Amino acid sequence: MLVSSLFPMVEVFRDELDESPWFGFAVGGSDALFVMHKVSDRYDLDGYAVFRREDISSIEESFERRDLIHRALRIKKLSPSAPSSIDLSSMRSLMESAQAGYGVLVVSREWLDSDEVEVGRVRITSDDNYVLRWLSTNAEWNNDDRTFRYRDVTLVEFGAEYEQTLLQVALDRESEG
Repeated sequence: MLVSSLFPMVEVFRDELDESPWFGFAVGGSDALFVMHKVSDRYDLDGYAVFRREDISSIEESFERRDLIHRALRIKKLSPSAPSSIDLSSMRSLMESAQAGYGVLVVSREWLDSDEVEVGRVRITSDDNYVLRWLSTNAEWNNDDRTFRYRDVTLVEFGAEYEQTLLQVALDRESEG
């Protein structure tokens, strides 16, 4: 299988939030959100990132690593795809639909704390706020009683190998208990 030409390969810059660009394929979007099938440092496809468009400085289709990424994915017979059944009408609808399809989210609120991410599931929600059930790095569930605002979310990731593995281990533990 060859790399798909259905989705443009892009380099995304968020100058105020990231030290280096993101690489991947533009697989969806709305007026407020941009969806990318991410290319990992291993030059494979590893989940999705959804950025707020207002935080993006530029999206380039011509960039230095383009040929390397294209060839690596072609050799590995990997092709990008759009995530299934996500709703991009708001950050809340994105998080709820991505969680329903992929089980767990990685949520960043970089303007408030650039070094912190939450991995977990939304367990309580309102129009403006949410509370998480946090998934630890040891694949253990913990209720987090802190309330977060949807408007503070800058990036939502899902479907990547790391968090999917944590989720599978946590679910396996639950099935034994």
